[in-house]
Amino acid sequence: MNRLLILLFMLPGFCCTLSAQEVKMRDVFAQAPDSIFPLMTKNNRLDCIDFIENSMRARVKNKFDTYSELTALTNDYLCLQLSEKSTMEMKIFNDSLLCMVHTFQGPAADSEVRFYNVKWQPVDYVLERPKADDFFQADANSEICGLLRQLPLIKASLSPDDTTLTWELQTTELTKDQKKTIENSLHSIAVKL
Repeated sequence: MNRLLILLFMLPGFCCTLSAQEVKMRDVFAQAPDSIFPLMTKNNRLDCIDFIENSMRARVKNKFDTYSELTALTNDYLCLQLSEKSTMEMKIFNDSLLCMVHTFQGPAADSEVRFYNVKWQPVDYVLERPKADDFFQADANSEICGLLRQLPLIKASLSPDDTTLTWELQTTELTKDQKKTIENSLHSIAVKL
């Protein structure tokens, strides 16, 4: 009798663990609300999944008659070129939390980071966006630092291999000489999610 009770108590936990392990990025992407990917229809997303899983180029014509392309898809990571100026990366971590990085290129890259559960409900996950000063080393040229502080454009990227999110301060707006002066005085910021 005791063994039966122990088995019954363990079974729901086992089922929960099993269902958490079964969450795959392909399914999360397929079930996304249209508001998350306004350029793409659900059929566009399903076609991309089908193409990439069959080792084909996962490029589809989107709602604006331009192209979107799924460039990487693993069990817990996705990279999508939404348009010429917009990319999206997603990573599932802790078996149920989804980090989404949407990057806009115009001409410098700037990213927005959001968090959802795997059912696309927004999650309050505290991740503070770095400030320009966080990227400067002590010996950084103060004049160039001042320029970068005025409108800090910061690109975020997810690692396909682990739960690292890396922030990089963009220097696109600087002249060639300014970039050369500051290049050794800037560093990226990596955080584990």
